Amino acid sequence: MFLKSIVFIFLISTQVSFADTLPATLRDGSTRFLSRSLGSACYTLDSVQRGLPCNPASIAKERKPRFDTDLFLGTQAEYLKEAENLLNGNDNEQAVTKFFAHRESIDAEISLEASFQASTWGVSIEPYRLVAVSRFENPSLPMVDLIVAEEQSIKGQIASYVHDNFYAGLQARYTHVRFIGQYFAVSETLAGDNKDLFDSETQDLIYLEPGILYAWENLVWQPQISAVLAHWGVSSRKTEQYPIQPEGLLGASVKPLVPLGLLEVGLQVEVNSQTKNFRDAYRGALTYKLGILQAVLSVSEYDHAAGFLVSYKSFSTGLSYWDEKEARGVFIQFGVTL
Repeated sequence: MFLKSIVFIFLISTQVSFADTLPATLRDGSTRFLSRSLGSACYTLDSVQRGLPCNPASIAKERKPRFDTDLFLGTQAEYLKEAENLLNGNDNEQAVTKFFAHRESIDAEISLEASFQASTWGVSIEPYRLVAVSRFENPSLPMVDLIVAEEQSIKGQIASYVHDNFYAGLQARYTHVRFIGQYFAVSETLAGDNKDLFDSETQDLIYLEPGILYAWENLVWQPQISAVLAHWGVSSRKTEQYPIQPEGLLGASVKPLVPLGLLEVGLQVEVNSQTKNFRDAYRGALTYKLGILQAVLSVSEYDHAAGFLVSYKSFSTGLSYWDEKEARGVFIQFGVTL
């Protein structure tokens, strides 16, 4: 009897808990292949060109206009379909049981994006994006931290050459999101009284994200230093899943001379309110391009990713493998550049 009382109190306490914050890499609005393969290092490295650059100041370096369309999706297609059913209100017992039968931590997404950039400005539209993140804990009494979100977003960038290798830019970004965010015991989903668990919420966010760039393009190794203030803005309401949590990003990169191809190496430091020490903040990355093939690698204290991109004429396809301590995933990208 005492044990049942403890379990009951524990389950009730989960009703007032909230899901964790969606990781910054899933909220930054950059092209998804860049986010998954380079992480925050995409603010510093610019040899991988997909969509608008992560640092808005970099758009002033572009010499030719470019139009990109990108379809990005993970291999967990069935999981995403089940997550979308929950988000759309299909939370009957059969659907819920099937969804939580996975009993593993999963990070999945699919998105469609189109962007155009000229020499000093660019615009991007993402009419559809679905992301689902689940974390399972405590095998004896399974708990799940769940976020399922559907987004539509638009962003614009303006930039200018200022003086003597110095560029400055600004990105404005609007996102509308409909999401489910909960932390609960799996047993609650089967208890019959689970209607409130899968109620969706909506939120609107507007970000203004300035960036600067020092690029010595005339030097042999083309070194550059970048700085960006990301995730600074306002929200229609306060939530744990989509907080207004500004981040400062400072990075540097070089393009060492190699006998064949193009090599770029960079180091990024990312600081926000959750940063506790230097190991939490840094990320190293490199890219190597040879002919139609480009390889990408990035590493931080908590995760690492590797990928490749194959481009032929106006078409490209890519594969990215991302891994952290609790979850991992394989993601595919298809793109057209005009």
